[in-house]
This record gives sequence, C-alpha cells and structure tokens, in this order.
Amino acid sequence: MGQTQTKKKYIKELNSESREKYFIMYGGMFLEKQLSLCQGKDTGSRQLKTLSIDDIKKATNNYDRSLVIGDSQSTVYKGIIEDRVVAVTVARDFELNPKLIGLYLTGAATAMVMNHENLVKIYGCCLETYIPTVVYEYLPNASLFKHLHLVKNRIKWCDRLRVATDTAYALSYMHTALSKPVVHRNVRSFSVLLDESFHGKLSNFGYSVTLNPAETSQKRPVLGCPGYIDPEYVETGEVTEKCDVYSFGVLLLEMLTGKQPIMMALHKSDLVDVFVSAVEKNDMTEIMDSEVLEQATDDEIQQVVRLALTCVAKTGDERPTMINVVQQLWRMKDQDDNIRRSNA
Repeated sequence: MGQTQTKKKYIKELNSESREKYFIMYGGMFLEKQLSLCQGKDTGSRQLKTLSIDDIKKATNNYDRSLVIGDSQSTVYKGIIEDRVVAVTVARDFELNPKLIGLYLTGAATAMVMNHENLVKIYGCCLETYIPTVVYEYLPNASLFKHLHLVKNRIKWCDRLRVATDTAYALSYMHTALSKPVVHRNVRSFSVLLDESFHGKLSNFGYSVTLNPAETSQKRPVLGCPGYIDPEYVETGEVTEKCDVYSFGVLLLEMLTGKQPIMMALHKSDLVDVFVSAVEKNDMTEIMDSEVLEQATDDEIQQVVRLALTCVAKTGDERPTMINVVQQLWRMKDQDDNIRRSNA
C-alpha cells in the first residue's frame, strides 16, 4: 500500500496552466544561475535540453521502483532517453520547496556551465514539475562511498589513487576555469561517481557557489556534509576555495583509513583529529585500511598522508591550492605506474 501511494504522488499531474507557469519560472531561475556562473561569457556550456513530464515517465517506466539506483534526499532512477542510459533525479518533496528548488537548479546550472571529463554531465531537465527533475549521465559503478564501505571486494589502492587524482582535477577546474571561482562545498565519497573504468567524476553541485574576487568577505550559511566541513568555514562563515581543499583532505583520509567521516561525526568524533592523534603517537598503521597496507608501498602511503595533512591544516592559508594538489597526485600516480610496469 505504501509503495502504491508513493507512486501515485510521483505521477501527480499538473494542469497545462501550471506546467507553463513552472516552466517559465524555473527556466528564468536557471538562466539567471547560469549567467551568474559565467558572467555571460561563452565557456563551452550547452543549451539546456528541456524534457516533458511524459519524457520522464517514459524514461523511468512510470517511476518503476525496480529502476531506483539511489534514494536519499531524492530518488534516482536508471532510465533511457533517446537510446541513452541516464540517471533521473526526482525530488521526494511533492510541494513547492524554495530551498530544494534552489539546490536542484544550482546543481543543474553548474553541471551545464562546467565542461570537464571529471565532472558529471547533465543531459536535460524537466521544468514542468513541482520541483525540477534533473537528468544526468549514468555512471555504472555508482559512488566511491559504495566501493569504500559497502562491497566485499573494496576498491584497490591504484584505483583509489586514480580516483583521488580525478577528483582533484575536477576541483581545480571548478576553482580556475571560469571568470569567477566556483566552490563545490559538498566534496565527499557520495559525491564521487565511478565510470566503467573506475575513473572518478564529481557530482552533487547543489551547494556550489561562485566567488567574487572583488569582495573581501564572502560569508554564507554553512552547508556541507558533517565530517567533511572545513572548521574555519564553520567558525567564520566565509567561503573560499580552501573549503574544498579541506574536504578533499578528509576524502583522502577516508581512502587511507576506510573509515566513514559522517558516521564518526554523528558519534561526536572527527576523522581528522583521530588521524592526527594516531600520527603523533606513531600509531598510524593501526588506523590504516588493510587494503592500503597490503597494496601500497610505504613511500606512497607517506606521500598521501603528507598531502592529506596539508589539505586539512587548521587555516586556509596553510593549505595548498587544488592545482598544487593535482600536481602532487600526478607525480604519485606516475611513480605508481612505473613501479607496476617494472614489476610486470
């Protein structure tokens, strides 16, 4: 009975007048966000492909629960549109929710303006629903979180190093490619999706904000995932690119230890504090993931540890830029590839 009721809510129809109203309203909001990101300049962004509610229902086989591949703040369906496999993101809120609408449209606009191989691409958007329905490219290996914490055969060290590099590359692009830096604010293992070759693609752009270099202080409400949020951002409310650097450092520690930052935060613990304490006590191996200890060299571990610790330094001024992080990770990856070739 519960599933039937939920399905009926999902396919609740709007009359033609309401559809037109939402289409115009959301289309204007989307364009405004897109222009804000690129300041009207051509950055290689594409025109938004608009989909009808009938397109969405067809793609999801009328919201077939057997096609659900994600179910948290929104329900994500694996669907097919124009012979393309896609991920259809449907809001779980069935009434007008300005905050949720803003998150969906910000995420869609960011994905539309950004154009990088390590960022998840948007396919289209349906603006005829209470809250816009956004369609992204489908990534068959789901999230990095799944492969770190939920599967028996966890992701290998060489793949972790590659995914870390891919994610860093995506963030460096967001920080430098447009006329104004874009800060992600939601870097975590849930936000990194994996393709068929285990290359990482950054997603979940709803919390993203643009920075104006001319402004001396850019304070905003604190948003992000517990366990990954920059403490300096929490204290000051000021958003900088170094907020992403901190979250990325936590992600590196998650890859090294196999521990879940969000679960630790819910239990009033902090992965960064725990890891730093272990290093100071020379007990680092006790906290490391067994997969990492078995597959990585001591030198590789030490290099990633040093990088992670600089990323989670107490102040943003002490942290590297994401461009510098990419450079360091590329050197590590090249060393790892050379070792594997010599041992083959």
